[in-house]
Amino acid sequence: MTTADNEGIFENVWQNALVSIENVASDDNDQRFLKALAMGGSVAAETLVTTSPAIKQLWGDGNQQTATSLSLLFSLIMLSQLYIVAKQNPPQNYVAMLPKEVTATRIFHVFNGNPEEFFQDFRHFDEQFSYDLEKHKHLIHTSCMMLSRCSEICGHPCVNWEKVKWPVVELTHLTKGTITDSSTLRSKADVDAMLSSIDAGAQAMMSYYSGG
Repeated sequence: MTTADNEGIFENVWQNALVSIENVASDDNDQRFLKALAMGGSVAAETLVTTSPAIKQLWGDGNQQTATSLSLLFSLIMLSQLYIVAKQNPPQNYVAMLPKEVTATRIFHVFNGNPEEFFQDFRHFDEQFSYDLEKHKHLIHTSCMMLSRCSEICGHPCVNWEKVKWPVVELTHLTKGTITDSSTLRSKADVDAMLSSIDAGAQAMMSYYSGG
């Protein structure tokens, strides 16, 4: 699939998110807050399917349902990042921030996601993201587990999630049978693509919110 085709799919995801956000929130600043999260998520997801060799192959011709699920997953990572920043440096211009679990639930509705399925994602990756920032700074473990979840969304499971103990301190600590396919997790190109995608999403999120 070409970059232009990907852009078209994710543009549709973004436009649908805009409509949903206007139904979820009425306050302009509140809408901008949610739109910034959705923007970051969709940009990160599009970046990943374009730059990660493994995810690009699994993505294939792509479809809007997969793009929506990926965008939702990355929006949850954007949410974790934003709340960490807000906690460290309380902003003066952000909308009064609700508990992040409440905001996560609103993001589920924006992307029409399954709340039960994706709340597990949010709880796990929020814990992993916070742990990595505090202990490692490199987000390698977050990136590896995100690659696994993205692979699964694209139709190729490679982790038995029931066996994962969160947060993941070291991949080598995972019990036998947890990782069923480690090829993506061992690929520096894919891990680097994930790191770059999270960064691209964060930049897009902050730029959107600041620019209004």
